[in-house]
Amino acid sequence: MKVGRVPHIPYHRPGDAAAATLVAQTITRYAAQGSPVRAVMLARLGPNVWHDTPAAAMAVLEELEETARLWMLCQPRPTSLTEPQIEELRQSFGAHW
Repeated sequence: MKVGRVPHIPYHRPGDAAAATLVAQTITRYAAQGSPVRAVMLARLGPNVWHDTPAAAMAVLEELEETARLWMLCQPRPTSLTEPQIEELRQSFGAHW
């Protein structure tokens, strides 16, 4: 519930300003849709997370890593939740993503 959506950013070499531009555009696009993001996954580079405090950002990263671990262990892979199911979770738990 801490992570929400994690958009995938296509590969760019480490330090490439184009990756930073894509991350900024992604953050802006999701915020404009009323679905702020707390993390992005940079292809072949890994996750980038942020929050209001370092401790909260660490909690996001821990949840993201645990979710990824569980996903890898699941056979068959679970199907994605529908948009109404996601909205129900947002409402039930006061999630802002």
